[in-house]
Amino acid sequence: MASDLADFFQDLQKRGLIANYANLDNFYQLKPKEKVVYLGIDCTAESLHIGHLFLLIQTIRFAHQGFQVLLVLGGATSKIGDPSDKLKERSQLEAKKIIEYQNKIKEQLQKILFTTRQIKKPQFAPLEQFYGEELELLNNIYKILNINKEDNKEKQ
Repeated sequence: MASDLADFFQDLQKRGLIANYANLDNFYQLKPKEKVVYLGIDCTAESLHIGHLFLLIQTIRFAHQGFQVLLVLGGATSKIGDPSDKLKERSQLEAKKIIEYQNKIKEQLQKILFTTRQIKKPQFAPLEQFYGEELELLNNIYKILNINKEDNKEKQ
């Protein structure tokens, strides 16, 4: 188990996702019940943004390593916001507006994290339309995408 966490940590480090750390040996020795990660989202707008996506992806990585995920939609911090790197503080949000934003963000998170989707096999026939005269390039594209070009021909 410890080696799994070591490999996981090294992967995060290689991706440039770890800036600083302390007590790394403690991290490697976490027991299953101790493996918990927290993600707090300030509800300062009616929609998630790209920064949230980045954090959600990292949280999902931890979940795949057996970590329990605590997802918190902020209330108090949403009210005051984060004035870092700004010339002035954001004006305070009313409690009613924060609740509205929390509900909208909760809906988005449920769609992203909990909705089951059936993934259909993609069709790549348009590749032949655009690269049909450049067979070497087309074959290389199929190799990279690991596509059997016979599967892409329309059945007549």
